[in-house]
Amino acid sequence: MENLSSFVLPDGTLNGSHLWKREPLYQGMNGKIVERFYSSPERSYIFKPLTNAESMDREAWIHRHVLNLFPSVYPQLLASSETGAGEAGWSVFEDLGPLRHEYSVELAMEVVKQMAWWHAFPESHWNGLTGQGNKPPIETISAALMERRDEVNALLKEAGSAVQLNELLHGLAEAEGNAYLKTKVLSHGDLHLGNYARGANGRLYIIDWEHVHLNTPFWDLYHLLDMSHPLFPKTLPASEREKLLGYYLRQSAYHGRNWNRDEFIHGYCCFSAVFSLWMLLLITGDLIRGDSVWPQERLWAQKSEAMDNLSGCLTRLSLVNDDRDIPPQQSPTASGEF
Repeated sequence: MENLSSFVLPDGTLNGSHLWKREPLYQGMNGKIVERFYSSPERSYIFKPLTNAESMDREAWIHRHVLNLFPSVYPQLLASSETGAGEAGWSVFEDLGPLRHEYSVELAMEVVKQMAWWHAFPESHWNGLTGQGNKPPIETISAALMERRDEVNALLKEAGSAVQLNELLHGLAEAEGNAYLKTKVLSHGDLHLGNYARGANGRLYIIDWEHVHLNTPFWDLYHLLDMSHPLFPKTLPASEREKLLGYYLRQSAYHGRNWNRDEFIHGYCCFSAVFSLWMLLLITGDLIRGDSVWPQERLWAQKSEAMDNLSGCLTRLSLVNDDRDIPPQQSPTASGEF
């Protein structure tokens, strides 16, 4: 094995003078570039500098203490900076070759199968992990929506629904009562289409595990099914959402976690609708300010996808004709508590 640290400078950047070739892959939110580099024409690796402050020292820890228990659906960590390197932190991974981030229900089902397996471990199994991810928890998201309820209800109207925010939050509170939000499982944290793919060998690979934390099972499911991304668009028909949720429930039962199908899917759709509304507020803000790192046309496409996913979940919930007596603009989660 080569001394891979010799290819990295003290400031955490690649030493170009020691490389045969290098290829940029993508840019992190902090502007740093993830690259494929070749030490020779026959040997290539993936170099990942610290792309966000939240993952400082985290990804290497997760590979050594969490993913070591997993089947080989992730790239192997080959070398990393010493703990405490701060902004100069880096990791080197095996090169899996070209990855196709193309959505298909078959590929998503493979992800669901793996997800149900890692969700089956009890919370107590994961020493050292907390509930801190790269986004606010759903309780904080719910409270933020209540503070902007007029904007949120306008988005619901734009989605073609007469449902009001308080109805969605009431449904989410019901899911809490059925333990779907109380149950904490290992969560990848950011399982959108850009973080799973099919390799040239036909195998599933799941990458970028630095946001692993403990969360509700809905978190990973939402990112897989209904999370929109400006660089990785997809279309999810309602029939495929239903199929994938059903497959997750069957796989969960196989691993010993049994959920009531109707209650679980109802709770998921409430969760998804709430999360999508929060995402739509963020996307709309980026479009108005015009200062996003993503091009405007990608943001418009992301907004359209998020709106379609929101509409799909609202239709599944059938809340428009719900005759429950819920006082307007009140919610069990208005204070951020469930």
